[in-house]
Amino acid sequence: MEKNINLQTETIQENKSLGLLGIIEKIGNKMPHPLALFMYIIGITMVLSFIVNKLGITAVSPSTGDIITVKNLISFETLIDFMKNLVPNFQKFPVLGTVVVLATASGFAEKIGFFKTVIEMFLKDTKGNTVVFVAAFIASLGNMFGDSAFLVIPLIIAALFKGVNRNPIAGLLLGYASVGGGYGTAIIPGGWDLVLTPITIDSAKLIDPSFDMTYMSGYYFTFVSTFLIAITSALVTIKVIEPKLGKYVPNNEEDKEEYEEKLTPEKIYAGKKALQGLGIFILAIIVMCIPQSSPFRSPTGSLVFGAPLMASLQTLIILFFFIPALIYAKLTKQVNSVKDLATVLSEAVKGVAPFIVLAIVISQFLSFFSQSNLGTVLAIKGGEFLKSLSVPTSIICLLFLILVSFINIFVVSGSAKYLIFGPIFVPMLMQLGLHPSFTQVLYRMGDAMTNHLSPLNAFFVILLTLIQKYDKNVGMGTIFSYMIPYTVAYFIAISAFSLLWLALGFAPGIGSTIFI
Repeated sequence: MEKNINLQTETIQENKSLGLLGIIEKIGNKMPHPLALFMYIIGITMVLSFIVNKLGITAVSPSTGDIITVKNLISFETLIDFMKNLVPNFQKFPVLGTVVVLATASGFAEKIGFFKTVIEMFLKDTKGNTVVFVAAFIASLGNMFGDSAFLVIPLIIAALFKGVNRNPIAGLLLGYASVGGGYGTAIIPGGWDLVLTPITIDSAKLIDPSFDMTYMSGYYFTFVSTFLIAITSALVTIKVIEPKLGKYVPNNEEDKEEYEEKLTPEKIYAGKKALQGLGIFILAIIVMCIPQSSPFRSPTGSLVFGAPLMASLQTLIILFFFIPALIYAKLTKQVNSVKDLATVLSEAVKGVAPFIVLAIVISQFLSFFSQSNLGTVLAIKGGEFLKSLSVPTSIICLLFLILVSFINIFVVSGSAKYLIFGPIFVPMLMQLGLHPSFTQVLYRMGDAMTNHLSPLNAFFVILLTLIQKYDKNVGMGTIFSYMIPYTVAYFIAISAFSLLWLALGFAPGIGSTIFI
């Protein structure tokens, strides 16, 4: 263990002289913790509010025609308001409940090994290059499983690659990159959209107080992008990564890890029964939606607009994870009582403890930012400026993708970034006529381009350790060199796909449009 730590330290030191990659790592290592970052942003917001207020800068609301002024936050009034509302601000944090409950359900499924078993069941009979495409597709769904997918899925794919005489390092790289790219995708409705949509709605209300949209407003786009990411990842692996790595020669010192254990008949049986239970649950929801008198329909008979189905989507997604996981846990005898269930759920929720701490500070920033009216004024002025430049909307979208992907290297939390970007760019792009649902999917795709490239991702160093199991000479610079082909390919594919979607004017999802 000490030898591995020393090796990691040496490779990190060497990487400082690796040109652009070394510069990125060096800058990234100096970035403040997100908790400190939002404290700085609060300070900047307060100072900006004072300056803009004193300069008398105002904006005219495009929806009401009212003159909007910036409130000076450096005052005793703001201090008293902060002291009175610190806890209420935290309680009203838009995504707090969603993140905690969803992470508990998906974390439960991961903790008891349900995800691992199901993935292995689907992959065990695949052969040839089909293995790569299927593995990339499953990995691109990783965002449904939470951040643990960065560890679990690469391990499983590495074991699969080794079992079919492919280089397991290629499996690790494919799994890790595809999980990162998968944060811009969604086969199952909901998922990451459950976190981002409330932020988008609150941001859009800075321009249009009556704005609303469903959790599936970007579903068409993210559904198709799943296949885009999977195909791109697989092609890069087959055409670039595997030829560069060459044929794998087993290392005699390799240990037999837990993830290399074969599927047992008991696990396969439990996995099949769990999937059957999930199928029955989905079928029951579909049957309940069919009648015109369905409780899931709106008074007008719609399953989308004003429908209880859309309002219930968070709960349905949570049950989507929880029901099969509970069946699996019972059949594998990991949960035999309510006490056992409570213990596993408690372990699962620990994974979001850092987010809860961060939410205390972020919720105060959102309150300050909203009170100041800075977001509204900046958005209106920014939109007016972009209009005056007469820059094509496609170029604006491309620049937004690049900005998000670049910042993502240094600020890895997708929700934290969007809490900064959303209140500014959602209303700003609304000024150019873009629907907030399209801004949200663009954000997701920009985020997906570089998730796997950031050295600040906690799982990046873990990936280094996993690869060193097969090749002890690999350092962080080596991983960068293998991850960059995925980033370049994602950038080309995602940019072309996004601009084509924009040009064709397809609706991003249910109940939404490209343009307002």
